[in-house]
Amino acid sequence: MPMKFGGGEKCAVCDKTCYPQEKQEAGGKTFHKNCFKCIDCKMALKLNNYAQADGILYCKKHFQEKVTAKNTQCTNVM
Repeated sequence: MPMKFGGGEKCAVCDKTCYPQEKQEAGGKTFHKNCFKCIDCKMALKLNNYAQADGILYCKKHFQEKVTAKNTQCTNVM
């Protein structure tokens, strides 16, 4: 028998219950539509303009600046 109150999936950002009418799924995680925003600029995200790294949501611009640029820096050790 399913749980009646508070038994739904939890939002990956705020850890509160996500009900079907307010749920957004992306990257195998569940979010409230209001929680589905860039960690840096707080821009509301959609499935076609978000990126995710280590469970953190970014807009495409900040993903490029924070994640991609950091991972492509060359470190020459001699």
